[in-house]
Amino acid sequence: MLSVYIKGLLIGIANIIPGVSGGTLALILGIYYKIIYSCSSLIKVRDSKNITFLATLSLGILTSIIILSKVLKSYILDGGIREACLTMFFIGLIIGSIFNIKKEIKIKEITNKDNNTMKYYLFLIGFLSILSLLFIRSYNLSFDISKYQDTKSIEYYLLITSSGLISGSAMILPGISGSLLLLSLGTYKEIISIVSHLDIKLCIIFGISTIIGTGITILIIKKTIDKHLVKFLYLSSGLISGSILQMLFSITNLNLKPSLIFLIGSFILFIAGLQISKMLENIKGN
Repeated sequence: MLSVYIKGLLIGIANIIPGVSGGTLALILGIYYKIIYSCSSLIKVRDSKNITFLATLSLGILTSIIILSKVLKSYILDGGIREACLTMFFIGLIIGSIFNIKKEIKIKEITNKDNNTMKYYLFLIGFLSILSLLFIRSYNLSFDISKYQDTKSIEYYLLITSSGLISGSAMILPGISGSLLLLSLGTYKEIISIVSHLDIKLCIIFGISTIIGTGITILIIKKTIDKHLVKFLYLSSGLISGSILQMLFSITNLNLKPSLIFLIGSFILFIAGLQISKMLENIKGN
């Protein structure tokens, strides 16, 4: 169970960093389908193995979000070189995952004869969905939450609840970053502040709404995977490809001064991400 806990930590970190998808990381770590089927079966049948797996994974994710969010915010997400280098590592990791998904698609297409045109449309829809979020963020079209600063108002609670539902839905989808969606909504900093200051009441509201959003999305994905796995993989590939562009764009918005150290460091971490993705794929294959 230690390996599951560590994977939970990594997925939690991915959900903290804007542009990085926890669903993508779960796919890379080889536990995505297990998460989907464990959660969906848990609703119908109480299986002790599934409960233990999900509890351990959730503990790892919560540890990251509650504890590591402070560390990342204080020492790594500095708006400069360290954040850019970390982003390059995840870009390498995610690019490697696309090649792995391509291999999986080829294998599945042998037994699943889906409509070819529809598959490419789904890839395009996924890709353009991420670009639309990038457009919203680039032109500051996000929701203005300045009028919802009364933390005791019903409107504020509804804002936190809707943020939880949306981020929960995105959390389990490969390629979609819950953090990016919250940034597009304009509630990212508010949620990070709530979590980092351990506002128990608001954390519970956000946590429950996130669980509900995740649960509903898991049931939808489960039915989709059962009937249209190849189409789901094409849609996921489009979302993941779009997320790479979004992450590259986020680097250009950082306070960076190009230097040899930055170029070498980011290149090394990018290659490390690619290699780790390859290693994880080999482990899954064995």
